[in-house]
Amino acid sequence: MASGATLVTFHPFQNEPPSSNYAVVGVRNLHPYLAFDTTTGWSAVFTGILPRAYAGGGLTVYLHTMMASATTGTVGYTVSIERMDDSSLDLDADSFASAQTVTAATVPGTSGQTLLQSAAFTSGAQMDSLAAGEQFRIKITRDVANDTAAGDAQLVMAEVKET
Repeated sequence: MASGATLVTFHPFQNEPPSSNYAVVGVRNLHPYLAFDTTTGWSAVFTGILPRAYAGGGLTVYLHTMMASATTGTVGYTVSIERMDDSSLDLDADSFASAQTVTAATVPGTSGQTLLQSAAFTSGAQMDSLAAGEQFRIKITRDVANDTAAGDAQLVMAEVKET
């Protein structure tokens, strides 16, 4: 695949919520979203397979978000990757690599307008050594310690691209 190609997309109804502090499904003008609380770091988890055509460089995870009501402040997230390689990962426990920060960005001045944010992953440890053709999970968490926007943040879609 060419650099910059979209490899995988994740939609709200594909969320596999953790057992606690999970993002909540909602609908806004028939657009599904996952709501992330303003004071507790709620998370969403998605499973995919990295396409076999992946060339082996880094990945960038793009988050397409909006705010439930806030029109001022900043919103940020963290994203982590878990490689689910054959014959070595015990799926009874999480093993996400260290989270990468999606820098808090100023929210749009109109509630309901989308904001595009991203986190870059180099190959190797940041990606949990994920390779082409392997199953993986990404975990997205609102970074409530480092953002200032009031009210829920709403994830409309996540996109994984080759860097």
